[in-house]
Amino acid sequence: MVAQTELFPDQLDLHDFFVGDSKAWGMVMSRAGKVQRRFRVDITGHCDAENLVLDERFVFDDGEKDRRIWKIEHQGDSVSGHASDVIGTAGGLIHGPMLQWTYDIAIKVGSRPVRVRFDDWMILADDNVMLSHAVIRKFGIRVADVFIAFRKSDSIQAPRAAA
Repeated sequence: MVAQTELFPDQLDLHDFFVGDSKAWGMVMSRAGKVQRRFRVDITGHCDAENLVLDERFVFDDGEKDRRIWKIEHQGDSVSGHASDVIGTAGGLIHGPMLQWTYDIAIKVGSRPVRVRFDDWMILADDNVMLSHAVIRKFGIRVADVFIAFRKSDSIQAPRAAA
């Protein structure tokens, strides 16, 4: 029998999870429960002198593409981050296998940017999979939820050839 701690890591290490290549799949759901958008993300992570740098390349189900480059500083349980569309500084805390952080971000609605607040919980499911649930608020009112599953690329197996 495998010990529970081997199956479910008890401490999130952002560097360990994100350095290298990873992929993510997600969706935006309205507060009424309707899927508004789906997306895929290719992520490349590396460390510079002070930060974990995540280069996220998004492809949405309508063909739109977007890119976000995060610079994340992690000291102890405290996490802060910046990206070009993040307003101010993202900030949060690691609680065992979870990161809870909040940030204001300018998202495109039609052709114009709209400022919203993300309350994002990222939970390490195992050494290769992380799940995320973010609540998006505008003026304190919940407008949507975002669900994302992250997977380290080195743990993704190539499809099997047909027999």
